[in-house]
Amino acid sequence: MQWLMGVDVSHGKIIMIVLLLWLLPSAWLPLLGYIYEVPYSLVEIDPEAENFRLLTIRSAAFMTVVYFIISYLRHQRPLSSVLPVIVFNFWLVLFRIAYVTIFSEPLSEWFVILAFALILGFLTVEYLRDSNKIFKDSW
Repeated sequence: MQWLMGVDVSHGKIIMIVLLLWLLPSAWLPLLGYIYEVPYSLVEIDPEAENFRLLTIRSAAFMTVVYFIISYLRHQRPLSSVLPVIVFNFWLVLFRIAYVTIFSEPLSEWFVILAFALILGFLTVEYLRDSNKIFKDSW
């Protein structure tokens, strides 16, 4: 299929772009107090339900998929199999901080954030060590 001035776009890429356009706002809307549900409806979050940890995991998972869709569309491949865990952990820490700040969750949640931030640091060091080994003898 050719469109956009002769750029060849496969059906798989179109599906990936549609998925990207669905997941990107779905990840960020809970911070505004809404959840985007299929079929195409916004549902207001009940602050009393205390499901913010689940919303954090949901948002982090969606943004991890968005990250890898963008990487796929840019023809980039991860250098290590630990990268998906790092990306998910990064988004988990970011969204957890946002939820704790916006929805005034207990201060004990900062210990959870600190634990995941430490894990993120260790995984990042491991990733950098692995990616250096891959290309060590390439020059």
